[in-house]
Amino acid sequence: MKILIVYSSGYGSTKEVAERIGKLLGEEKSFEITMSSIDLVSSILEYDGIIVGSSVRADLPLANVRDFFARERFVLPGKKVAFFAVCLAANCEEGREKIKKNFIMPIFENYPKIKLLAAEAFGGKIDFEKLNPVMKNLMKKVLKKTGLPTEGSIDTRDWDFIDSWAIDIRQKLLTV
Repeated sequence: MKILIVYSSGYGSTKEVAERIGKLLGEEKSFEITMSSIDLVSSILEYDGIIVGSSVRADLPLANVRDFFARERFVLPGKKVAFFAVCLAANCEEGREKIKKNFIMPIFENYPKIKLLAAEAFGGKIDFEKLNPVMKNLMKKVLKKTGLPTEGSIDTRDWDFIDSWAIDIRQKLLTV
């Protein structure tokens, strides 16, 4: 089974999550895993399963992810599709549910013919030293509301939770 994992990552955290998911899916010998930035994907026709990952910025999945779904809306209904979002606010059950309800599910409400195997939100990572001054100030304002630190490096990813989701997806891809 050919599986494509595509991601859109602002600063690399979503790419790291996608790579981890790809590694765990790759343990299934019948899977042929391809990993790609969403911007480099020209066709999904040859794949049986598509896993899409997006950072959440300005309270939305990244624009190129929304464009991907619009562009592939006629092909995706014939595929096994899973989606994950990466966001600092998804560091707890309440945060994950908010991200799924407000940012993931609206995509699939726009494209009801796409059959979603699973959707999840994972905590993210930010390193304030790597941000430009405008983004740094914006993120500090956002994070002050959440109670998360506004200095240094913050990593709210729960790798055990990510691993369990990837294993669940692996099983769903095999049985659905």
